[in-house]
Amino acid sequence: MLFLNISSDQVNIEIQDEKLKLDRDKIENKIWPTLVKLYRKYSFDKIFLLNGPGWFTNLRVWTLAINLLNTLEGWNIDIYSISKIDFFKYFINQTILPNKWIIYIWQRKNVRLYDFEKQKYETIKIDNINKKEDIFFDLVYEKDYFDTETIDIFSKNNNIILKYKWKEFEISLENLDIKAQKMVEANYFIQPIMWKQWQ
Repeated sequence: MLFLNISSDQVNIEIQDEKLKLDRDKIENKIWPTLVKLYRKYSFDKIFLLNGPGWFTNLRVWTLAINLLNTLEGWNIDIYSISKIDFFKYFINQTILPNKWIIYIWQRKNVRLYDFEKQKYETIKIDNINKKEDIFFDLVYEKDYFDTETIDIFSKNNNIILKYKWKEFEISLENLDIKAQKMVEANYFIQPIMWKQWQ
């Protein structure tokens, strides 16, 4: 199984013992060579996709590339796509994560504070984060943004691992109850209630 996190400041790619991090600079030139090389090496038939919220361009170009894979002759890949919001809900329901999450949105001064209980977010200044509040911080590779521990997400033995407060919590695709797809849509950071109103 290929693990893809396209929702961070660097795209995290893992398969077996191989781990890659692709910077978002000129990402459109790196996607195809990377995916084709990994497919030829491992012949993967599943992708676990951590799909948004995140940087607009990352989500757009990666989901486009992933969707094109199954148009290639002989390629038949099941895509298991989940947003970070839905992924984290599982761990909140298990009382592993707190109910509030600081989301890094690639702006120098602003972040989103997402409240899982209220199912809504607000924009706040990085300097106004109350670190005494029971919150967890988004996975950020550019460590100058948060001077605190961030969560980490990676794969191991075809399962997904959440690392939080130096502990690792393992989850399988079956636990997440995600259905396989052949095509996926980018999960941009839009409040679900607002999105329904626009349809």
